[in-house]
Amino acid sequence: MRSTFKIGGIHPPGNKIADRSIELLPLPMTATLPLSQHIGVPAKPIVEKGEHVDRGQCVAENSAYISAGLHAPISGTVAAIEPTVLPSGKLCNAIIIKATQEEHDADTAVRELYWEKVNSRIPEFSLCDRYDKSEIIKLVSASGVVGLGGAAFPSHVKLASEKVTTIPELLILNGCECEPYLMCDDALMCAYARNIAVGIELMMKASGIKNAVIAIEDNKSEAIKAISAAIVSREGVALRVLKTKYPQGGEKQLVEAVTGRRIASGALPISVGVIVQNVATAFAVWQAVATGQPLIERVVTVSGDIPAEQRRNYMVAIGTPLAELPCERPPKCRSLLGGPMMGSPVVRYDASLMKGSSGLTILSGEGRKAPMQCVRCAICVEACPMGLEPYLLSTYGRLRMCDEAREHAVADCIECGICSYSCPSNRPLLDFIRVAKQRSRK
Repeated sequence: MRSTFKIGGIHPPGNKIADRSIELLPLPMTATLPLSQHIGVPAKPIVEKGEHVDRGQCVAENSAYISAGLHAPISGTVAAIEPTVLPSGKLCNAIIIKATQEEHDADTAVRELYWEKVNSRIPEFSLCDRYDKSEIIKLVSASGVVGLGGAAFPSHVKLASEKVTTIPELLILNGCECEPYLMCDDALMCAYARNIAVGIELMMKASGIKNAVIAIEDNKSEAIKAISAAIVSREGVALRVLKTKYPQGGEKQLVEAVTGRRIASGALPISVGVIVQNVATAFAVWQAVATGQPLIERVVTVSGDIPAEQRRNYMVAIGTPLAELPCERPPKCRSLLGGPMMGSPVVRYDASLMKGSSGLTILSGEGRKAPMQCVRCAICVEACPMGLEPYLLSTYGRLRMCDEAREHAVADCIECGICSYSCPSNRPLLDFIRVAKQRSRK
């Protein structure tokens, strides 16, 4: 029997219906780079309005220990450094780069040649021997690599173990991708399994960890085969196939499923000697070290209630307007940046794709049904993977009872959306829990 986490969880329809191949989406003529695309302090611009930049050039640097730089995804001129609207509708300072047709054509040719080389060459496992720990961390930091599983935590901070009290002993690579519709990690593992394996070895050396486990859910047979072949004879690297269950991609749930260890309330995986990274992050680390390309593009799934031929995985430049992702949007539909469980509603299609953007999901219909009174069924309690009481936390959020929410561990909520999904009364439990979380931090 496949292992999984023990408390709560559900198995919603996977709807993994996108094509597994990865297609290069054309580069944008205008790229907008919000300075805050990661957990931590926003990046600091090092370019000025009117300045010419080349594709891959650093345009904003780390402004603190927990921060991540930004690089130009296109060559062009810095048109502005000003507040811009994010997909959620919030404002954030951003660097806006505009390209001429000549610059666009030159970038496109260079980019196509780059991916031809990546696709034709077998990654070298000996690459790890050429760099010491500090050099790898420096390259990862200089390339602006962040966690690509959604949280976007600066990767160089996780890899640098000097500032932690618990020495990490295991690296877990998250290849579960339990969110419905999304297939960007699945497609990446199928296409670049060996590159990911080399990236894992680089991560292990950088963090001083001797053992790594790649965790994949059992509904991804092609990815399992590809990764299995890629890690043959790789010392210290193992594959663990887990039972398909949502939200297995959550760090605490994943650590328990792989190791059986429970992470305490308010604690991080490092507290039990584990570091968790995403398989896409491992690929980005390989790119940074092996090819010198910073994090300027990533794989994005476009899926949902759209024509079958439009459900695809694209390699998309960071900063590309969401409107340029090729898909039809029905008159009455919901657009989510991410999947249907944890994705955030898109209110501005002229906003840009960011480092943590894993997909665009288009769902038909006008959204959730009208909520009714709570029927005291406790389904949300049984399903909560953190062992919380969602109905109670939601009430605290609705009534602005922040102290009570804090006392009942509202900060432990991972915002997986299971409570709202499973509620037979269609109550927007997570919406009010988010209110409680935000207000309890103040």
